[in-house]
Amino acid sequence: MPRAREPCCPWSDGLPPELLDTILRYLTCLADRVYFAAVCRVWRSAAQVHKALQCHLPLLLLPSPVTPSFLSLHSGAICRLHLPESVRAARLCGSHEGGWIVLASDQWRGYAAVNLCSGAMVPLPDRLRIPSARGRIDTTCEHHMVIRTVTFSGMPSAEGCLAAAHVSSASNIAFWRMGMERYWLACRRDVVDVIQDIIYYKEGFHVLSSTEDVVVYAPKGDLLGMSHTSYLMQKRTDYKPDRLLPKGHSVSRYLVESRGKLLMVLRLFRPKQQRHFRIFEMNLAGGGGGSEASWVELHALPGRALLLGRGCSRAFEVSQFDTLPVGNIYYLDDASFNLSLAWSNGRRYPTTFMGVYDFHKTDNMMRHYPRKSTSECSLPIWFIP
Repeated sequence: MPRAREPCCPWSDGLPPELLDTILRYLTCLADRVYFAAVCRVWRSAAQVHKALQCHLPLLLLPSPVTPSFLSLHSGAICRLHLPESVRAARLCGSHEGGWIVLASDQWRGYAAVNLCSGAMVPLPDRLRIPSARGRIDTTCEHHMVIRTVTFSGMPSAEGCLAAAHVSSASNIAFWRMGMERYWLACRRDVVDVIQDIIYYKEGFHVLSSTEDVVVYAPKGDLLGMSHTSYLMQKRTDYKPDRLLPKGHSVSRYLVESRGKLLMVLRLFRPKQQRHFRIFEMNLAGGGGGSEASWVELHALPGRALLLGRGCSRAFEVSQFDTLPVGNIYYLDDASFNLSLAWSNGRRYPTTFMGVYDFHKTDNMMRHYPRKSTSECSLPIWFIP
């Protein structure tokens, strides 16, 4: 009678711990580490004892009511993402470190900050109030609003967290803090006419306008009210107002914090030509003690890569990620906001094209990622675990 064959040990169980540790060092994407831990018990144990990453590389969320997914910049793979039904069909309008996203469950209302890692949720109001010139607030007058993007000062669930929203309403910017359950507090539109981007930087919300001026909003200390100050920006020599650009040309502007400095990134579009990017660093007159400033152009991006997105742009040191090339600029197709899509419950968001731009190459050829992304609920957004 033939002897029964002994069961073979799975190949994954036989890998030495040193090799598993080496593999984990190259997995800078949190999703890839999750897949690594799901292989077997030995690999799961190795992932648990391995030193946690100090900084996670963001994922690109590709929303869909049916099959939501994400793109890993580390591996280039698109993977299925399991989300609650209420999140899958929502419009995404912001993100924050620690797994937070901002969504509108009904496209133009039902706003909330949701943590995709823990499931925590912080409801956000869908109306705003506008104070008078004397600072008084009419509690009987509330305006409907559509939120374009939301930027937080810290974890949305933390006490004392502030939020700034670029909105379409009677005003174009509004603020919220914990305890304001019914409304956002707006500021006058004449302070910043056309908003390009918002970033929380050095204890204040810095708002970039289409004229490349910067206004800083900071809390007054009480529950309500924000004070604002403006930098006296010296115009760059080749600056042109948007209305004077040639027909078909456009400029999108982003704010990014990098190495303690504030960067302005210009994304230039010309018909029948490749997109082009320029980067400027804010230079404060007198070493930073005054309000006078200028934009100084950078012609290199040593040791860094940029991820651009309205209200959620980030700069990363490539030394932290083995597969992130120096000088790459990853951008989304968020140059404009189609208000009609939000009012019509997000029917048929157009196909979006996103790409990678190598800032250090003179004859730059754009690389698109992924090739196409179509959604009926939202444009893609960066997700930061």
